[in-house]
Amino acid sequence: MRIIAGKAKGLQIKVPQGEVRPTQDRVREALFNILGSLVTGARVLDLYCGSGSVGIEALSRGAASARMVDAARASCAMARHNLEQSKLPGGSVVQSDCLAFVKRDAGQYDIIFADPPYAKAIGDRDMIAELMTDRLHELLAPGGYMIAEAQLGYGVGDAHSRDFPGWQLVDERRYGKNTILFYQTAP
Repeated sequence: MRIIAGKAKGLQIKVPQGEVRPTQDRVREALFNILGSLVTGARVLDLYCGSGSVGIEALSRGAASARMVDAARASCAMARHNLEQSKLPGGSVVQSDCLAFVKRDAGQYDIIFADPPYAKAIGDRDMIAELMTDRLHELLAPGGYMIAEAQLGYGVGDAHSRDFPGWQLVDERRYGKNTILFYQTAP
């Protein structure tokens, strides 16, 4: 894994051992190409950050700030290490359950990215659906994007369960079994 573009281009990203499933380079590159100039000066929230690759990529491409949140101690340690190696200002790492963080955070973000563990079978917890609450609306700046990564199949990865009250699905991109969903607050 590496940072694809910007000030930290080429930086090798270390990934914590275990159940972390980092966003693939090609998916991350496509995501940031879609966002384009919206990243410049943006306040970014990277939920379930794992290695911190999405937050660091955003900083590398000119984001003003990137707050990276994960419950796993190993993930936070690795994200901090990668952030330090990048030498990019504006990044911070918070060890917290992401759902609890959303309930208590008072920040406002232009881009919120969530890549939680996928719901892979009927009955699996769908953390994206749990995130899509009124409280998340309060964290998203007007005109901002909530971007979720899911796997085709169950939960939000099922085309029949992507609608949430107060949210509008404005774009969807597929990369193999991975799906990137772009939401904005509904008018």
